[in-house]
Amino acid sequence: MNHAHLLIPFALPPAEHARDLVNLLTKECGTDGLAMLLSRHSAMQLHHMDDFAQALPHEVWHQQTLQTQSQLTLLQQQAQQLGVTLDPGYWFMLNPVHLHIASTHLVLTDQRQLTLTEEEASVLFDIARQACELVGITLKYGSSGCWFLRADHWHELSTSTPDAACGHNIDIWLPQGPTARAWRKLQNEIQMEWFMHPLQQQREQRGLQSVNGLWIWSGTSLPRGCSGSQQTPAPDSVQHWIAAPRLMVLDSLSSAALASDWGTWVQQFIALEHNWFKPLHSALKKGQLSQYHLHLSNSNRLLNLHNTRQGLHKFWRSPTLKSLSK
Repeated sequence: MNHAHLLIPFALPPAEHARDLVNLLTKECGTDGLAMLLSRHSAMQLHHMDDFAQALPHEVWHQQTLQTQSQLTLLQQQAQQLGVTLDPGYWFMLNPVHLHIASTHLVLTDQRQLTLTEEEASVLFDIARQACELVGITLKYGSSGCWFLRADHWHELSTSTPDAACGHNIDIWLPQGPTARAWRKLQNEIQMEWFMHPLQQQREQRGLQSVNGLWIWSGTSLPRGCSGSQQTPAPDSVQHWIAAPRLMVLDSLSSAALASDWGTWVQQFIALEHNWFKPLHSALKKGQLSQYHLHLSNSNRLLNLHNTRQGLHKFWRSPTLKSLSK
C-alpha cells in the first residue's frame, strides 16, 4: 500500500454549520489549494458511520491502516512514540480527564484542554499506580496525558475512545463487559483519592479544570510485547513530508471542533490551507509529488481522496470546497 497518506480529523464541518463555514472558507482560502485538490481528485469515497460508535471514523481508518502498513495498533504506536516498553499482556491506554458535572449526568471534556503539567501528572500517577498495585494491575507512565494499564483478565472489556465520547453524556460510552464492574471500582477508588488531594484546589485557584476522572480505552493484546523504541519523528513541515511521504495525522482542528469553537476552527483551517494544501497542490503541479491520499473527517463521516498530478489536468472541474459539506 502507498504510505503517502495525510489524515486530518474534523476537517469536515458538521452538517448544521457546513454551508456557512464552507462559504467563509471559500472567501478566505481561494481556489489554488484544497479547493483544487477536492475538485480535481483522481478518486473520491465518502463513508458514513453511526453517531454512537465506539470510535470516530478517522480513528477506525487510522487503526486499520496502521495495522496494514506496520502491524502496529494505536496503543503500540503511542507507546513507541513515548519510548515506553510494554511486556506481553493485555494493555489499555489510560487518560486523566475532567468530567463536567451536568444536571443529571457527567460529560467528558476534551483532554487536550486539561493543561496538566508533568509534575502534577506524576503526583496523580503515583496515587493511581498504588491503587492498581493493590489489585495486581500494572500501570506505566507515558506522558502527562497518557498512561498504560495492564490487566490481562480484562481482555473482554469493551471501551470507547475519548474523542468519541467527548462532549456527551458518558453513560453510552462507558466500558462494557464482564469486568466492567471491577474497572469502575478501581476507577472510583482512584478518583476519590484524587478528589481529596490539595493539587485539585491549587488547580482550581489558577482557573484550571480539576482532574477528576480516568478514561480507559484501546484494549490491545501484546503477545510479544512492545519494543518501546522511538519512532522516526513526524515531519515538521510540508516540505519534509513531500520529500519523504508517510502516514501522518494533522490534528490541529480537533480541539476547536470538539469545543464547537468554529471561529478558531476557521483560523486553524486557513493555516492548514497556507501551510499544507497550497504547497501540496503546488508540489503535484510541479511534479515534486506524483500522488498521495488525503483523508478528511468529522464525527460521523470520512472523505477519502486520491490526488495525482494527472488529476490536476481535469480542467473542466471548477475548484470548489463544496465537497466538504456533502
